[in-house]
This record gives sequence, C-alpha cells and structure tokens, in this order.
Amino acid sequence: MISVGVVAPFDFLFKNRGNYGLAYEEEVERCPAVKERVSIGRRITGYFATKDYLYRATRTAGDGWVLVGDAWGFLDPLYSSGVLLALKSGELAADAIVEGLSAGDTSAAQLGKWGPRFNSGVDRMRRLVCEYYDGFSFGNFVRKYPELTGAVTDLLIGDLFTDQQDTVWGPLESTYPPDRMPIPPWDAGVPAELATDKANELVLPEGRTR
Repeated sequence: MISVGVVAPFDFLFKNRGNYGLAYEEEVERCPAVKERVSIGRRITGYFATKDYLYRATRTAGDGWVLVGDAWGFLDPLYSSGVLLALKSGELAADAIVEGLSAGDTSAAQLGKWGPRFNSGVDRMRRLVCEYYDGFSFGNFVRKYPELTGAVTDLLIGDLFTDQQDTVWGPLESTYPPDRMPIPPWDAGVPAELATDKANELVLPEGRTR
C-alpha cells in the first residue's frame, strides 16, 4: 500500500480545479510515467489535502526498531528542510545501529540515543520557520547585529545540531514588540476557537483511512 500525491502551490492545486479527486487525476494525466505506474493499482481510500502542518513522533526508537525521515516527523518545508532532516536522522540512526549491533544492544535507549540532539536541531529549524511567518526580517536583524551574520547563515543552511548558533535567540527576542508572545513548543497545539482559519485544512479520506 502506497501513498501518491501532488505537492504544489495552493492556488495552483485548488483554484478553479474542482474537487481533490479531479485535481489529482489531472496531475497524473500530465505525467505519463506516474500514470503508467499507478494504472495497475487499486485505490482503497478517498482523496484528501492539507497544508501548513507539522508532526513529530514522541520517540525515535524502541527495542529493535528506529524511526528516521518522514516516519519520524515532518516540518514545514519553507527552508527545504525535508531532505536535510531525512539524511541527518538517517546518519545519526545508522551510527547508533552500528554501535548497537557491535555491542549486541538493540534496545530503545541505544537505537534512539541520537534523538535528543536531533530534536534540538529540529526545534531550531522550527523556530526559524515560525519567526519568518510572524514577520521577522533576517535582513533587518543582521543589519542591527552584524556580528551574528555568520550564526544566522549557519542556521539557514542547516547547521542546526550544536548549540553554537543559540547566541542568536537572545538578540532576536530583543527585537520583539512589547505584546509579542513567545513561540510555543511544537506540541502545544492551538485551541480550535483561536484557529478558525485552520479548522478545515485537513480533509480526511472517504471510507478506509488506514
């Protein structure tokens, strides 16, 4: 069972395109290679769409198994983070697996020992995304704090997995307006009454859902 989908700007996918099923069929028709590959399959669920979301597993590993890439989580692709996080999680997990197999230890503690470091890096990337969507200007920031240009650049190119770039956050917070609230943790959630524009972004599949 596989998932096949289309990633594109919202307006392209949904403005004047009819329903999700029609949009999907039109995009498959535009790509003969995909059309050929899916032609032998049987659709077992409906069509659905979502945007602007993230998820993260509560742990990276258990006894004898480990999660990497999108199996572990997903972060807004604003800074093209998907491949970076997939490769980095794979690299860190591979080191833990090799070490564990050499020692005869495939426990959750061993296979997931890289998790805290990786999660801290993802938190740094998430903060950059949130700051951007809240209107933060990196250009104005480095003009005010030119000595932090290197640290900001390192964060933006994916140097996320040490605390060397955390010198940015204090000065960044000093630019907040007085009524600005801190960015909440990734798992804090938002009450439905405060997110009316988000309520219907995810359209669940019809029929079978797993």
